[in-house]
Amino acid sequence: MDTTAVGDSRPCILVIEDDSMVRFNIMSYLEDSGFRVIEEEDGASGLARVRDTAPDLVLCDLRMPGMDGLEVLRTLRGEAPTLPLVVVSGTGVLGDIVEALRNGAWDFVLKPILDMAMLEHAIGRALEKARLIRENRRYQGDLEQANRLLRGHLERFEQDAVAGRTTQLQLMPPPEHSIGPYRFSRHLLPSLYLSGDFVDYFVITQGYIGFFLADASGHGASSAFVTVLLKSFVERYRQMLLNDGNPCILQPAQTLACLNNDLRSQHLDKYLTIFYGVIDSASGRLTYSNGGHFPYPVLFDGTTSRFLDHRGPPVGLFPEPVFTEAQLDLQHNNVLALFSDGVLDALPETRLNDKKARLLKAIDRCGLFAGDIFASLGLAAETTYPDDITLLIAEREF
Repeated sequence: MDTTAVGDSRPCILVIEDDSMVRFNIMSYLEDSGFRVIEEEDGASGLARVRDTAPDLVLCDLRMPGMDGLEVLRTLRGEAPTLPLVVVSGTGVLGDIVEALRNGAWDFVLKPILDMAMLEHAIGRALEKARLIRENRRYQGDLEQANRLLRGHLERFEQDAVAGRTTQLQLMPPPEHSIGPYRFSRHLLPSLYLSGDFVDYFVITQGYIGFFLADASGHGASSAFVTVLLKSFVERYRQMLLNDGNPCILQPAQTLACLNNDLRSQHLDKYLTIFYGVIDSASGRLTYSNGGHFPYPVLFDGTTSRFLDHRGPPVGLFPEPVFTEAQLDLQHNNVLALFSDGVLDALPETRLNDKKARLLKAIDRCGLFAGDIFASLGLAAETTYPDDITLLIAEREF
């Protein structure tokens, strides 16, 4: 399916993918989104097509017979360093993701692609970066200087910390997302150092919604990559339900127990604090378990707010921890706000009770408006904090 046409100004995307059904689905979606799309089924023919047609962006699978995606990346990085390269990788294959970033990938998308909007977002971001690079070359009028600048950006991009942050953001859901009668949003004030804060909200199966806020111990790329494992484990539990009927993912305490075993089996000397909840969207009942997460989630009923004081041990630290569950019936316009522990370090009060009282007051005053909540707490995006400050908001709408 070659839609190349003389005089067509739409961005041209080359899809290199050996699975014909996956290729067809990607191409159909991108064409409906207004792109020109061309295709190849293997790495060698894909390289030839790049040299022949000069597409605006290449979307390339990593696992292909013959010449695989990594070889395509290495070749194109040398031949066309300003060509945007977006790779496709199977969920949880951390080594592939890191290797792709180090070999010239600008971004990546996880398979199976459950939300094509994430693919379109990655493509748009890469095309915008390419446009800025072209403008920079025009403004400076010095090709060699522009190439040096590009090499510098790519070298920094290859550093573990940058790769870790990119991995975190790619794995997270859209910043705002409605699932049935519930609206979720995530907000981040990043610290100077890469940390392990991670948020997710997703459909488990028909009628059930899962969400969590987690924080891996420590800082740096190793902590960030623990979140890649977390995403992979949770997706595996979801597939276990869909394929085998295993209900683990629907039972928060059991989910944390499974995460504890899986994380300890990696021997990473890392642990997680995590709050995980499951919503029955038909009844509005929230079932949740706390794996060492603090501060506790805040429930706002439209008038006042209170902490959901439910305790539990961290995940991945002890061999046989005991996790318990609690339930709550969410009413219309209830708001649930979860902060990462970085917010406690950033608040000026010295006593913990005073910090907690300030959090409740901010939610009472601002409800679900994250910008107003941060402003009420005296937190600003342009300020650097000791740790990431992450806020997850869940609201039951009318």
